[in-house]
Amino acid sequence: MWVDLNPVTADVEPGAEAAVTITVRNTGDIVEEYHLQATGDPGQWAAIEPQTLRLYPGTTGTAQLTFTPPRSAEAQAGPQPYAVKVTPREDRENTHAIEGTLRVAEFADLRAELLPTQTRGWHRGRVKLAVDNYSNVVTSAAVASTSTNSNLQVDIRTPALRLQPGRAQFTKFTVRPGRLLWFGVKAKHQYNLTVTPSGLGQPISLQGTYMQSALLPRWLQRLLMFLSAAAVAILALWFGIHPSFATSAQASPQPVAATAPTVIVMQPTPPPSSSSSSPPPKPTTSQAPPPPSSAAPPPASTSKPAPPPPASTSKPAPPPPPVHTKTTNILNYAANASVDLNMDKFNDGQQVDIWPTNHTPAQTWTIWQYADGSIVIQSNDQPESAGTKVLQVDQNNDPNNTDVDISDDWNFVAGLQAHLTVDFQQWTLTSIPGNTNYGVLKNKKTGTCLSSPGVKQWLTMAPCNTGDQSQWFWLFGV
Repeated sequence: MWVDLNPVTADVEPGAEAAVTITVRNTGDIVEEYHLQATGDPGQWAAIEPQTLRLYPGTTGTAQLTFTPPRSAEAQAGPQPYAVKVTPREDRENTHAIEGTLRVAEFADLRAELLPTQTRGWHRGRVKLAVDNYSNVVTSAAVASTSTNSNLQVDIRTPALRLQPGRAQFTKFTVRPGRLLWFGVKAKHQYNLTVTPSGLGQPISLQGTYMQSALLPRWLQRLLMFLSAAAVAILALWFGIHPSFATSAQASPQPVAATAPTVIVMQPTPPPSSSSSSPPPKPTTSQAPPPPSSAAPPPASTSKPAPPPPASTSKPAPPPPPVHTKTTNILNYAANASVDLNMDKFNDGQQVDIWPTNHTPAQTWTIWQYADGSIVIQSNDQPESAGTKVLQVDQNNDPNNTDVDISDDWNFVAGLQAHLTVDFQQWTLTSIPGNTNYGVLKNKKTGTCLSSPGVKQWLTMAPCNTGDQSQWFWLFGV
């Protein structure tokens, strides 16, 4: 028996056909019937016609082997060996196998989908991107945002994907509006994503929609407008009546001794920083003017002032509790961006950077102001159960004292109320001449000031300079 393949190496496109001719010669001396069978991985796509050849001695017969690989990831690209097994019916011990090679061509079929295509929210939307590789080769793809909408920011977590044949991969990203919508109807934002294969295939363009809801409903807007109008009407009515009342009160003569205590009661309480260094004011000398020299002094029984409170026996008043105010972001003047907790990682020692303003929990802080003029800045990215972290200068990992990160305070919120923070967690705010909003934050331990190298850069410390706009911070930015 003699067997031959023509061609030995065949090329085929997935979804098309490739034919190979099998030639069998009967070299024996009896009539023989030969059974043909294709083996190997390509054999699952092969068909032989006819499958049986009946040959007389010295004669030759042919059969056609046809390969039809599907256009799917199952038909992997590249050379794939196969064999044709020829089994005689009478002389089975003389079974023969001849080998060949089938080269499957590459093809690209990459598909992508947004899940969901439309998302809703008032400050952030989360979307999944599903990319399926129906190609018969490993494919790499790059994911990028091509949106021209300046009012919407698209943050892609995984910009590069690598997909095996017949597999899918998911990646998440977020969309954030540039500013909050306090009142009014919903705002519709369009954005575009492009998935670009590194080899074969065309880029895939996807379009999504983010429906931004108003933070406050419309009925509350109408209620606030009604209450504002009512307050204006009440104030107008009050100030319309009040002048006549004040005029009649001034016309009534009052004794000097009777008016002096009234002025003392109405005097605003002095700030705590000056109460310990200056004595309390005396009502008879600081509030009521002395009578003219020509006038007769008032009788001693009616003009005797109240004695001042004893200073030696009274205990000093405890310091007032700290004032803590939650702010949506801390704005840097030079970068026009906000102080941000990088990647929302609420870890002890996590560095802090400057990022475009998006009003997320990573940019939300609480400002604690104490009676001694110091300030502690607390991060609001995580609930109190995850720990209470405050802004500080890193002294453990940076000997130069230039890194800025967050770290645990002492005893959580109770420690902040008791002012138990250490010196490198305390700051003072120095105002900028000619600017009522911005100030320079000076660290109590290092004596240097908070500075921003620019957008998407780590915060650092630098020698204090109120003329350096990179050191200007607005603690209650918008």
